[in-house]
Amino acid sequence: MINEKLKLWIFVDWYLPAYKAGGPIQSISNLVNRLKDEFDISIITSNTDLEETLNLKTKDVNVWVYKNGYRVMYLDANHQNQSFFKKILSENSFDVVYFNSLFSVKYTLLPFWLLRNKPIKRVLATRGMLGKGALAIKPLKKILFLKLFRFMGLHKKVVWHATAESEKNEIIEHFGIRRRILLAPNLSSIRTDALIEKKKNANQIHLFYLSRIAIKKNLFGALEALLKIKPEFKVRYSIIGPIEDKMYWEKCLKLIDKMPEHISVNYLGAVPNHKLSELLKTEHVLFLPTYGENFGHVIMESWQNGCPVIISDQTPWLNLELKELGYDVPLEKENGFVKVIEKFCEMSELEYNKWSNRSYIYANEFIENPELIEQNKALFLNENIK
Repeated sequence: MINEKLKLWIFVDWYLPAYKAGGPIQSISNLVNRLKDEFDISIITSNTDLEETLNLKTKDVNVWVYKNGYRVMYLDANHQNQSFFKKILSENSFDVVYFNSLFSVKYTLLPFWLLRNKPIKRVLATRGMLGKGALAIKPLKKILFLKLFRFMGLHKKVVWHATAESEKNEIIEHFGIRRRILLAPNLSSIRTDALIEKKKNANQIHLFYLSRIAIKKNLFGALEALLKIKPEFKVRYSIIGPIEDKMYWEKCLKLIDKMPEHISVNYLGAVPNHKLSELLKTEHVLFLPTYGENFGHVIMESWQNGCPVIISDQTPWLNLELKELGYDVPLEKENGFVKVIEKFCEMSELEYNKWSNRSYIYANEFIENPELIEQNKALFLNENIK
């Protein structure tokens, strides 16, 4: 007798072919592709990306669309409501439900509430949203949401998915030490491209920003640092990502207009994930002084493409200099980012490519670690939470 696969349902605000919403899409896409042979996976999502509707056929909206080894339902605005969610939940069977966001009303709070008394396992990922930097952005709305979540007792009816020890500590801080928390780092896509050595001129560096343009990612702080780079160093900064916050982008543009001649800044727009590798062949270092990441797919993506990183200390990736993978700089350290950018500028092509090679090797070893797969499988295999 063949054992049936466990039926895993995933609720997420955006999914492929959406890409502008960034990390959450990659998190679920990688999870699905790495686990679809083990689980019977169904995804409930919207028919949108950031501020735009996906180019889907009308017949593929509000119905199950079968992909390579799993299925997706893309909901339009008229179907993202309690009555339709009740309908699909009552008409289908499933064993475990995974919620990919803490602060999503439509794709966490609503289905979670409908399933609150069902004897099934519910798993919730916070996706770095409990970090101090993340909570400092629109804090009132988030504080009210957390209070409501606790008041309804939903925090007791879930297995919490932490992707790092820091995230586990944040969950304990907000919801108590008695919570059921499982640690499972995010999965990344497996790449087979060989590393190609990069050209680098003396006293020059090609930096790039790869993320949504929003306060949390701190592009403004990155631009402030570039203004302080010594004139003997030549820096190119490529900004890659969708504009989520237009007012914030206007502030950034004012700084870009002030850049001296030795600093060039180019906005390349949003780029689909499958086109990134080609683009990053001519880039050297990711520069992302983020206010907080629970994992940072763009960090791993950079290493996979042989690009060391300059990031803040608000991610799980710390002590990078010792491994020659880049630098993690405290946000409050004045001129800290300036100094490490200038260090990369000073590197010879030979020295830079040593760091590039270490980044590539580290990423491959991390991604292909079989323990990560087992940790992620364990999120969905254990006991029900009533």
